[in-house]
Amino acid sequence: MINKDNFKALLIHLNFEEKNNIFSKYFSYADAYLKVDFVKNLLVYPTNKGFVINGEFTCNFTSDENFVVFECVHRLFTKGYKPEHIELEPKWKVGHGASGGRRNNWGQIIGVTNNWGHK
Repeated sequence: MINKDNFKALLIHLNFEEKNNIFSKYFSYADAYLKVDFVKNLLVYPTNKGFVINGEFTCNFTSDENFVVFECVHRLFTKGYKPEHIELEPKWKVGHGASGGRRNNWGQIIGVTNNWGHK
C-alpha cells in the first residue's frame, strides 16, 4: 500500500526529480509537470494545462488514497493521456437531470481507488 512513509521511494522509482523536498516529473508531450511538495504536503496537478480537479481534498496528504490516485494519474500520463482529458472527482447529474445529458466523442475511464483492507 502506498502511504506517506513510502511515497518518496515510489517517486524516486518512477523517476521523479527532487529539489528542496519537492518532487517533479516533466511530460514533454503535454508540456506539463506532476509535482509532490513534501514541505506543504501537496499533490500538484497541471490545472494550467486543462487538468480538472473537482475537490481539493484529493490534493493533500490526509488520505493514503490520494497517493494511489496520484500514481494512477502518473500512469495515465506515461501512456500519453493529456491533462485536459483527465478529471478528478467529476460531478454527475442525478435525479431528474440525468436523462438529458450529452455524450462526449471521447471515452471515459472511471476509476475507484481504495485502501487495502479498508473497504
